[in-house]
Amino acid sequence: MSTDFLMDDSCFACGRNNENGLKLNIIEKNDGVWSKIDTPAWVQGYHKIVHGGIIATILDEMAVWAAFRKGYRTVTAELNMRIRNAMHVDQVYTARSRVNKVKHRLVEADSEILDEQNLLVAFAHVKLLVAGS
Repeated sequence: MSTDFLMDDSCFACGRNNENGLKLNIIEKNDGVWSKIDTPAWVQGYHKIVHGGIIATILDEMAVWAAFRKGYRTVTAELNMRIRNAMHVDQVYTARSRVNKVKHRLVEADSEILDEQNLLVAFAHVKLLVAGS
């Protein structure tokens, strides 16, 4: 069975044409990818706190983009996340990710979110499968 993963601008995490999305602007850096994150009120879970599912989405998206920038089109197989500090709405954060290991069709990446004082908010180890035909 062949599965095509076509990229367009409608992705919930990074798509510019998704009016309900995060619109992450992910750019390539020295050894991975990087993005500033503005956390609007609509990503709230508890009062003024970013929902954990949104944090997981950001960490996942960063890992997929880190793999993509290395030439791999992947899908997430596993994401192990730890939240260390609260992520607040209406604040700016930095997310980054890099590929650590590639073995056959498995790509492993680490992602993290830092606040404006470079305090670790959350991190994840992500296992990605290279999409095949």
